[in-house]
Formats: sequence, C-alpha cells, structure tokens
Amino acid sequence: MKFTVTAYAGEFGCAPESFDAVLSGQAPRIDLTELAPYAQFKPAKQVAFTQSALADNRIDRWQILINTALINSNLIESSKHAPLLMVLPFVDAKFSEMQTQLIDSVIEILPAWTTHPNSQYYLLGSAGFYQALRQADVLLRDGMEQVVIGAVDSWATEQGLLKFVSQFSDYSSVVLPASEGAVFVVLSRQALSPQTQGIEVLSCGMDAVIDRHSPNGLITLIADSVAKQAAPMPYLSLCHSGDEGLDQVSHNTLAAISGLFDANTQFFMPQMTQGDIGACYSLLHFLVSYHHYKQHIWQGTSLQIDTSSLPYVGAATYRWCD
Repeated sequence: MKFTVTAYAGEFGCAPESFDAVLSGQAPRIDLTELAPYAQFKPAKQVAFTQSALADNRIDRWQILINTALINSNLIESSKHAPLLMVLPFVDAKFSEMQTQLIDSVIEILPAWTTHPNSQYYLLGSAGFYQALRQADVLLRDGMEQVVIGAVDSWATEQGLLKFVSQFSDYSSVVLPASEGAVFVVLSRQALSPQTQGIEVLSCGMDAVIDRHSPNGLITLIADSVAKQAAPMPYLSLCHSGDEGLDQVSHNTLAAISGLFDANTQFFMPQMTQGDIGACYSLLHFLVSYHHYKQHIWQGTSLQIDTSSLPYVGAATYRWCD
C-alpha cells in the first residue's frame, strides 16, 4: 500500500492551534491545572485540553474539536467528493443506541463527507485506524481520487475523567495527561505511481487481545513483518499508558519477537508528549511518521505498535518511497 498525504488538519490538547508542533514531535509543556472543575479528579489534574471548561457530554466535545480542527482549513471543500473513514472510541456492539448517537454526531457537522456512500465508521478505538487504512487502499485502487481518514476523542467530560483515572490501579502512577484531539488526513492515489513520493505501508493489521500475557495475534502480526526485514527496525514507536496491564501487552509482544530491535533502534513513546488522545493515537502517529520521512528525519523502516486500549490492538510497518 502506497499513499500520498495531500492535506491534513488537526487540533490537540497538548498544542492548541499549533498542529505542526505536534507533527514535529516537539514536547510541549503541560502544566498541572488548578481549575476548579478538575478538583474532584486530583489524580488527573494533569490535563491537556484545548478549552479549559469541561463538556457536559463527549458528543458536544467532539463537535467542538472537529470544528476547531477544520475552521482554518479548506479540507472539506477541497475533498468534498471523498468518502470519510472515521475512527471513533470503542463502543461494544451491545450498546447499539450509543453507537448510533456517536456516528450521528459526526454526520451532523460533516455532511460533505459523511453523505458519501463509501463513508464508514470504526468504533474500535485507535486500532480502528488499521482497518480504515486498509479500506482506503481498496477505495483508491478501485479508482477513488481521494479518501479522508479522520479520528476524534476526548477525556474532557466528568465521565471521561472518571474513566481515565479508573485505568490506574495506583493513582500515583498517573503520569500521562488526559488529553483530546481531532485529526483529518486526505490520502491520494497518486502514490500508486512509482514516480510519486509517499509512504509505503509494508504491513498493517489489528487484533483482539484476550490474554494480555499472550497477545498471540499481535505477536504473529509483528513477527511476520519482521521476518520480511533484512535488519532490525531503526524506529519503534510504542504506546505508554501508565497502566501496567495495558503496557504489559507491549512488553510481552517485544519479548516474544527476536530480531525486532537492536542497540541502534530508536524508541518513541508519543503519548508521553501528546497525552492520552484515545482513538486519535494511531492516525496521528501515521501522520507524524509521514512528516518525519518527508522531512528526511527518518530513513529506513519504522514500526508502530498500538496497545493504547483493549480489547483491540494493532501494528503497522512503514517506509518512505521516492
């Protein structure tokens, strides 16, 4: 799979109104907030939200984030005939009414994209990005000129912060800021031409993890990718959640695969600077990787592993093609 990013837009709590700073991998300063609305969430006082007020519900917050991300962008107008593949927080299928509400909240403010017959929604958390990327490849190969992948998520509600804090068995271990974000990336099929620059996705997949100590599907996915490489990965991006149970999935996956990395491998933990952005994580990191390759910061192969939430996890291997 080869893609060219023709446009993008985003808004993130760690760097409000400064999306390019997020892409560059700069580490913004995230202060501990003393705002009154967060007083009851003492373990989660470290927050990175684009607006200081808590939202009544996450649908309102999503719409604020999406509108803020796109307000100074012409993405909708320039790609109004493209389908939208939207990555949303995980919602179990048994909560079908909630699923409908979340999808409807996006459709309400993005009619230009969401009315397209090929638009789809992935309520699988951040791992849904890997399915969206595969579907984007299918649509582009079938002749679609452009495909938009989007993602949105936020902890900036009372229920959200309670859920964020509940991830941690020891409150003193909450080292990540609760954050939020919205990002949209326009992919073009121009990269299918060998003369065009773009990012090549060498492998891409997701899996449901039932046993954190034996994430066999994720191990197999990454092991198959590593087996095709002549050398260890130069760049390896991991999730770091601060939750020992979640981070154990990454640890056990790395421990089970020989030849994945060596002393020269550079490790990245984007959440340490971006905060916990939930369903936005994988799409944002794809765009960060694209930026690093295009700016010649990275050369060679990179591996992205997403274990930010359960039950779904995923991984993708990238390289740049000129």
